[in-house]
Amino acid sequence: MNVLTRKLIAKELHQHRWIVSTVTLSGLGALAMATQGKMQFNIGLLVWLSTVIALGVILVLTGITNERKERSLLYVLSLPLSGGDYVRIKLAGLVVCFGLAWMALSAAAVALVVLDDGVPDGMLPYGILLCVYLLANFTVVLCAGLHIRAEGPMTAVVVATNMGVTVYMFTVGATPALHDHMFGSTPIWNSAFWVTLAIELAVTAAALILPLLVAARRRDHL
Repeated sequence: MNVLTRKLIAKELHQHRWIVSTVTLSGLGALAMATQGKMQFNIGLLVWLSTVIALGVILVLTGITNERKERSLLYVLSLPLSGGDYVRIKLAGLVVCFGLAWMALSAAAVALVVLDDGVPDGMLPYGILLCVYLLANFTVVLCAGLHIRAEGPMTAVVVATNMGVTVYMFTVGATPALHDHMFGSTPIWNSAFWVTLAIELAVTAAALILPLLVAARRRDHL
């Protein structure tokens, strides 16, 4: 990684520092509220979930879609970089931005399950799966942002992925192999957990690799 690449990735971090820090603090505050009772737990979890999803969408829309719309990436492309370099830098920069907040909020969510006596330890496997799903969800939106130039299809992707979170919670969360152990005192790491985790990681990897194989080969990135 050369100096210019590092500076441009740092530029992404600097550009999005306020939204990343605001979302992280909001999510941590929501998890703190979740320790105060059953109703507060439900509200806190919803706010935590919403902040993570919103962060991913905002990063892609401001970092890629709006930049392309305003043609402000002409400055970046005027530098000694290829189109492929731009895609790799944008991919790395936005993943780092999201990853910092995601790691902090995921670690806090896991800590909540482990340390709060009011939350069954059996929720831990599902909590981890949900955190990884949110990462996969972001990478899918990011992948779409790097490939789709029209606002309409991109909006459809955002809506579909947001709806997908609800579908995920009601389907995976209702899977007997996972649901039957959620309220137990001991986390159960069964095959359903490992298979679901493997699928989520595979989707994440595919969404990160695809732009390097397709979008990076374009000659026109505007």
